[in-house]
Amino acid sequence: MKRIVTAPNGEKEVRMKRVFSVMALAVLVIAVAGSAAAQQMRPSHGTTRATPVSRAVFNQGVQKLRTLYSAQELEEGTYVGSEFCIACHQDKAGFRDTLHRMKIRVPRPDTVVNDYNQNGINDFDEGLDFNEISSAFDVYKPNAPVLSHEGDTYYITIGDLKMPLVAAQGGVGWKQRYVVRVPVTGTPNGLTAGNYISPIQYNLATNGYVVYHGSDWYDSNNQPKFHAGVSAADFAANNTRSYSKGCIGCHSTGVKSIVQDANGEWQADLWPAALYQPDDPTYWDFDHDGNKDLTNVGCESCHGPGSAHVLGGGDPSKIVNPEDLDTTEANEVCGQCHLRPKSVPSGLFGFPFNETEQRQWIPGRGEDLNDFGTDHGGYWPDGIHSKQHHQQWLDFNRSAHPNNPFEQLRCWDCHEPHENTANEHQIVDSREDDGVVMATSNDNDTLCLSCHATHGDFKNITKEMVANYDENVGAIGATIAAHSHHPYAPDRTLGLSRCSKCHMPTVAKSAIAFDIHSHVFDPIAPEETLAYQEQGGMPNACAVSCHSQKVNIWGFGISPDISVWNSDFEVMNANELMEYFGPGGTWWDTDAEASITAKVLQKAAVPGEIMVDPNVEPED
Repeated sequence: MKRIVTAPNGEKEVRMKRVFSVMALAVLVIAVAGSAAAQQMRPSHGTTRATPVSRAVFNQGVQKLRTLYSAQELEEGTYVGSEFCIACHQDKAGFRDTLHRMKIRVPRPDTVVNDYNQNGINDFDEGLDFNEISSAFDVYKPNAPVLSHEGDTYYITIGDLKMPLVAAQGGVGWKQRYVVRVPVTGTPNGLTAGNYISPIQYNLATNGYVVYHGSDWYDSNNQPKFHAGVSAADFAANNTRSYSKGCIGCHSTGVKSIVQDANGEWQADLWPAALYQPDDPTYWDFDHDGNKDLTNVGCESCHGPGSAHVLGGGDPSKIVNPEDLDTTEANEVCGQCHLRPKSVPSGLFGFPFNETEQRQWIPGRGEDLNDFGTDHGGYWPDGIHSKQHHQQWLDFNRSAHPNNPFEQLRCWDCHEPHENTANEHQIVDSREDDGVVMATSNDNDTLCLSCHATHGDFKNITKEMVANYDENVGAIGATIAAHSHHPYAPDRTLGLSRCSKCHMPTVAKSAIAFDIHSHVFDPIAPEETLAYQEQGGMPNACAVSCHSQKVNIWGFGISPDISVWNSDFEVMNANELMEYFGPGGTWWDTDAEASITAKVLQKAAVPGEIMVDPNVEPED
């Protein structure tokens, strides 16, 4: 199987489908911070297709590296930053537009997106006072948060504590949260040494707010926990929203160490950025040491430290190509962040990290990612399907895809890591197999058919038919409809017979219920909703995708609340659905040995397969 990509000259270029050569950034003019050349560089927050970096500027960056590290450190491997990578790998220019690269940014008008009344002005610029509107923060009135913008700084005020923003997390995709430093006593500059996530979360889907861990900012009487004059030690002892402790491992390109200072604050030491655009908001001084850091996911997050490769003239033996790794380790490249762990051995941090050795998992070293963290995920009562977001790797490992004896899938077989494709999930837009080029999309099933055509229920669909989808849509649709027992209209609102509606139902939550697809790839049967009623029930694929809120086929209305699965409505709904999809079902018999659901339920009964108690609610 191969992938088709567009070469820099605009022509189509055939590459092996698992090409993952360098997770590089966009083609931009790059500058060494503070250099004369930097003043001539244009901002990075607009288009990504800018002039390639000059050799002179690249060499300035190399010299900067030599001042930061010894020759031995550079040869052994230090993180240098993605701008070095794109100087050569200009075909990966689109990486700068991906969600990986824009997860956490300096707060400014083009990165702060909260606008609850949709008037085109972000709520900091508008001076939103939650005491004057009805919102999720009503319980905290008259001390609900107040947003403001003064000069170049955004602020969140709670009671008499006015906290400057240092970063906006998210803002592309699902939600945005806000990272602050807190005015305290006991530090040289009167601010916390670390960064903390505020209780404010803005959901893009609803243009509304939710409270994010309000108990870290308000007491049991809904009064502010902290006031002007609070000491750094008191704050650190009573607030658990430390970004260094809970988040930074997956929102930076490498962590050097994480230590607790004399006040009890956790501080992550990041790798400094030697080469960057001065106006690029994705680089910021996370550890407040005067240097911008390698914040956000960069090339080396997936390819390992790049100094030896860069200084070795691009020697391919001195960088990790995930394509060359075995399937397990290759998927761990993505899994190092798409999971919900606690660090080892003490569970201090919310990402994979060896506390004793002060190091992260690094691709290409043959180490087991499970040795760097213990699963702390949130699951539905079956212990298999994720309830919380960023657990796709955990889901995927429970599926047949990475263990398929014919072809073991890797994450990038379906997702394009190097650029933001024309969909929010970065689905690959084309694949090639035995010389047949197929345009791929989730919304018309061609993504799944690019592998599943010619097999099983789809044996009558050839790869050539998929490649010429428009000419063969009738035959393709008839075959899929026979499999799904539904009409074929995957590109319409209901997504009828769209593979992902049944095999990847949205049963996990990021911002709202439910907005994250399962990656177990089994259609969750209605009987599972009924089997776990004492534990609150759980969604099934039929209900969550269509039959709870989109169609009223049984005549008893639609679900009043999609997040409640032990209601009378969902019990009636599941019982109706089981006539078609359940034990002895007329369409899919889940008692049959060949049933996907039967196999998944059997797996749930295997000791050791469920890694956590599914009834324990995760912290985040």
